[in-house]
Amino acid sequence: MLVLLIARFDVSFDEWRIVFDQDEPIRHQFANDFVVGRVDNHTAMIKCDVFDPEKMDEIMSIRMAEPDITRLGLSHEIFELHRTN
Repeated sequence: MLVLLIARFDVSFDEWRIVFDQDEPIRHQFANDFVVGRVDNHTAMIKCDVFDPEKMDEIMSIRMAEPDITRLGLSHEIFELHRTN
């Protein structure tokens, strides 16, 4: 499932990106082919291919409650993308 996430955060993009990059091994348990783009200093767009949505929900529900994530003031909007010919 191809998804686009809009991530908004209270910290700077650079601070958020450090945590995002550190979580790479965690993310690869449920998705791959990540592309990250900076929208502004408090917003990023992330495209990825989620191959295990249940695992993503399980991991992210735990991860979003951890102190290093809560301090980011992070929120997500998730959109499923559909390929067309």
